[in-house]
Amino acid sequence: MFYELIDVESGNLVGTYDSEAEALAVVRDAARENGAAYVDSLALGRSDDHGEGDLIAEGSELLERSARADRIPHTS
Repeated sequence: MFYELIDVESGNLVGTYDSEAEALAVVRDAARENGAAYVDSLALGRSDDHGEGDLIAEGSELLERSARADRIPHTS
């Protein structure tokens, strides 16, 4: 399983990540550096090794998901 961030306006792949947490950290960093509106054009999807995938979140929903993930305590 892997996770992809896509700029839906341009159709460009922003990045591929091994975990949703890693992708959401990129979203949080992008929002902090560029403003929340930057995330409006981003979508996060998940794909398996067979090419099957689905949309997890996009735009403001993606931003909120990244903020919620940041509030969850991380264990080592």
